[in-house]
Amino acid sequence: MVSCNFYQAEKKDANNIFNLLKEFKNDLLDCDYPDINEDKVKTFINFMLEKGKIICVQNLDTNKLIGVCIFCKSTYWWSEQETMIIQLIYVVEKYRNYQIMKQLIDSVKQVSKDNPILISITSKLQADKLFEKLGFENMGNNWRMK
Repeated sequence: MVSCNFYQAEKKDANNIFNLLKEFKNDLLDCDYPDINEDKVKTFINFMLEKGKIICVQNLDTNKLIGVCIFCKSTYWWSEQETMIIQLIYVVEKYRNYQIMKQLIDSVKQVSKDNPILISITSKLQADKLFEKLGFENMGNNWRMK
């Protein structure tokens, strides 16, 4: 198993996060998503650094970024109840394992203060068993019409 450092991203990490997200987009080729708009992605990263949180996973052997979890506080549209919304979570396929995912989710839990944590999977990833093991409850599905 690879040795990893988990840390909260800062402005200086924005380019490394951008490069990792380009790699993530390349993993989504079978989803038929549009091309990356570099300015929009960089604006999103900067917005999340200011208004949300980005947890990075660094491979200590290579000093390379291998994972990221981007999340922010929100509320349900019908309530003032706060929630934590995971905007995206990505670990390079070669390094994906339960322990890394658990540590990323635990990082979100530390900030959520017992509020619900929500995640939507839109990558065709079939990870129901993983998310159940992490403590998530399946609340439905995502559907897209083209």
